Amino acid sequence: MMFDKDTQPVNLKSLITGVTIRGAMPEDVVAISKLWLEFMEYNARFNRSFKVKSKIGGRFARELEQRLTDSNYHLAVAEVNGQIVGYCLSYVSSKPYFFKLGRFGFIGDLFVLGKYRRNGIGTLLVEDAHTFFKRKKIKQIELLVADKNVNTIRFWNKLGYKVLLQWMYKK
Repeated sequence: MMFDKDTQPVNLKSLITGVTIRGAMPEDVVAISKLWLEFMEYNARFNRSFKVKSKIGGRFARELEQRLTDSNYHLAVAEVNGQIVGYCLSYVSSKPYFFKLGRFGFIGDLFVLGKYRRNGIGTLLVEDAHTFFKRKKIKQIELLVADKNVNTIRFWNKLGYKVLLQWMYKK
């Protein structure tokens, strides 16, 4: 069994077989925006730059809904027993004209509720994103991770991702 603060235990052995990964639908955006708020709260533990404005979830939901019809975006959800427990937002972007790479894939968000982590759900969502990028003939995928989020950095390293650059800031 796996435990997370303020959650019920999840049976690790049976969970992966009960997971459905699917493309998001308009009726999912409110649930996804709630997960996004939790994702930002989680990241704010590593850096206050991730703090979001109050009552911003509705705005985020509207923006997600607009992306659902854009063929360069892919929004997938993970469901367990009809409940959305994770999501992945991926999209195709472009480097400035001067670079040979041109188009590349970007994983903007990947989040799984705490009590469902370490069960393979994040990996399934990433595999779904990889399938999207393969259909789009994308050769390189990029993403950002909070530098102090060592568990997530390890997750991405296990999937073959490497450090490309260090994103720095000054206040």
